[in-house]
Amino acid sequence: MQHRHLVQEISPNTAVVADILERGTLADWRKLAREVCEDPQGPYARAVRRVVEKTHFYGTTILWKDFLDQCQKGNNCTS
Repeated sequence: MQHRHLVQEISPNTAVVADILERGTLADWRKLAREVCEDPQGPYARAVRRVVEKTHFYGTTILWKDFLDQCQKGNNCTS
C-alpha cells in the first residue's frame, strides 16, 4: 500500500499512519489494526497514538483512539 506518494509499505512512520487514518481503505485499516494488535506497545501503536493525539480526522480519530486504548489495556484486541 502506498500513500502520499511515499514509496514504502505500511510502516510505523507517523506521516504514513496519518495518511492511512485519513485516506486509507478498509484493507489498509485492517493491516494497521493487525500490527497494533500484535504489539499494542510497539512502533505502530506508538505512531497511531502520536497521530490521534495531534490530529482530528472526523469519525476516525475517536475510533482509533478507543481501539488503541482497548488493545493497550489487554482487552480482546481483534482486527
